[in-house]
Amino acid sequence: MVGVKRNHKKLYENLIDCCQEKSLDKYEEKIRNKGRNEIRITEVFSNKLNKDNLEKWNSAKSLIKVTRLVETKRSKRIEEAYFISNIIPYQRAKMFGKGIRKHWEIESFHYLKDVTFNEDHWKTRQGNAAENYSLIRNVVLNIFRRKNLDQIQATVEKCANNVKFMMSLI
Repeated sequence: MVGVKRNHKKLYENLIDCCQEKSLDKYEEKIRNKGRNEIRITEVFSNKLNKDNLEKWNSAKSLIKVTRLVETKRSKRIEEAYFISNIIPYQRAKMFGKGIRKHWEIESFHYLKDVTFNEDHWKTRQGNAAENYSLIRNVVLNIFRRKNLDQIQATVEKCANNVKFMMSLI
């Protein structure tokens, strides 16, 4: 499965057109998370890409659209994401929806590590040092999550300035 973003202009626009038709299968999931209500709707369509896109993406069998309706105390928004897959679309919306959600969770975790710890800019290359530092950062984030500490950057700073607090988390 491949996510299709706006920088693939012709494919992206073609996907939007194809996903206007009636879907073959639909899966809806309601989630309440961190003060946010979300409804995720995953729809699967057969591949009806135009000739140019069919030539470039000849293994694509399914077109997938995920619509996220997100409501917070301050705002409401609708987000749409598009994907193509080489899996036959028959009754697969739930499977695609769950798979895409898991992928987003992993991406979110990596984004959090990069923003909080500036991980992409570390230059450690000796032996297993990079893997070891990454493992330590994973442990730290998991400790914060277990303690329901959502303000990750603030908690990192608090730990850096307060050893007693840091030790209380372990």
